Amino acid sequence: MNRQSFCGPTPGLRPLVRFYTEREGRIGTPALVHPVTARATPMIEFIFGDPIYAVPREQGTVRESPSVVVVGPQTHRRLDLHLQGVLKFFVIMFQPDGLNRLFSIPMCELTDADFDGHAVLGAFISRVRERLGECKSFEQRAGLVDELLLHRALVSPEYDGISAAANRILLGGGRASIAALADRAGLSMRHFERRFIERVGMRPKLFARIARFEAALDGKARFTAKSWTDVAHQFGYYDQMHMVHDFGEFTGETPTGTLVHLENVFRERLLKVRSPRDSEAAGDDSRVFF
Repeated sequence: MNRQSFCGPTPGLRPLVRFYTEREGRIGTPALVHPVTARATPMIEFIFGDPIYAVPREQGTVRESPSVVVVGPQTHRRLDLHLQGVLKFFVIMFQPDGLNRLFSIPMCELTDADFDGHAVLGAFISRVRERLGECKSFEQRAGLVDELLLHRALVSPEYDGISAAANRILLGGGRASIAALADRAGLSMRHFERRFIERVGMRPKLFARIARFEAALDGKARFTAKSWTDVAHQFGYYDQMHMVHDFGEFTGETPTGTLVHLENVFRERLLKVRSPRDSEAAGDDSRVFF
């Protein structure tokens, strides 16, 4: 039996962290293929079970995951993950500029990439993984990460106009005026874009398109009775073909094909969010997929 758990961070970390999630279970043969589609925000994944294998979509070498992986924002379906054997991993999903503010990493260097966490974040992340391995439950692991990240948050750069703009775009499903956000931040458009790329990893317009794609996919996953035409209208696409084009760019699939693949990976999660009784247990972040 596979188990997926989600929860939000402590209130003091919400400007930096979206949610924590954990998955435990066992997968037999064949391996479960997890397509890694475009994603607006970065994450750190701690792997405690059998290795996960990253299989490039284009020609490239299949890689075995390190025990800690730092994953930047993704602008297309760069690879698939093959999950098999004993599955156990804990994930910190960050706000758009949360990883940058906590660890001073230029996000443009992480976009469409993933790195060994020990190499990127050094002894700190090695100690975090060791202590996570000693915890007995998901709740203990989430509490431990809250405690450790709060110490870093005390000396991190303050929430500013770039933070506010990125969060507004994400929470609004991509529907925001970039010019108005730059003006609200007190920056020229050129300066706003340069700082946004450094802090978030991509231009604000591309970030908004990916945020809208994620919101549309999430909306359809939760409410299966909605037609894709209704979804396109709800999330501000010109028409359904405009949405199909974005899905093709960000996933390499049609909207229906994308949803089918992800339903296989997140079956337990979907059972919860589609149940009115369990809908509030899904965590502070409303997104289904990660």
